[in-house]
Amino acid sequence: MSGIARRPFLAGLLALVGLGVAGGLVYEVPRLFGRRYPRTPYDDLLDQLPDRESAAKLGKAAMAQIFAPDSGFLDTKDLVIELRHGPGKGSLSQAIEADLAQNRLVEVHGWFLPLSLVAAACIAAEFQPAAQSSA
Repeated sequence: MSGIARRPFLAGLLALVGLGVAGGLVYEVPRLFGRRYPRTPYDDLLDQLPDRESAAKLGKAAMAQIFAPDSGFLDTKDLVIELRHGPGKGSLSQAIEADLAQNRLVEVHGWFLPLSLVAAACIAAEFQPAAQSSA
């Protein structure tokens, strides 16, 4: 016979499995009960927003200004290209920091905001589900 007792071994094994399950639950439960959004081609950018609904409200307020003919941006695809390949290279926080350093700001209802933040908000507004857009 081996030198390992069966009951302590099984108890340790069950405790280890229990810890694994508990760790998985701690990781997954917030995702299960958190907000869910329909998939978009721009989720790599939109998932970086802390509150997509508030960003969509800001985006709606900024749409007329950001898509004006003299703004330099023509549509959402231009904004996405700027965010993915611009100063932040896909990182919204780095793009915002670069915008602040380079003084690339947009005025939205009297607030001066980094261009990258406003661009991400406009994308969020464009892809906000119809049921939430009326709220």
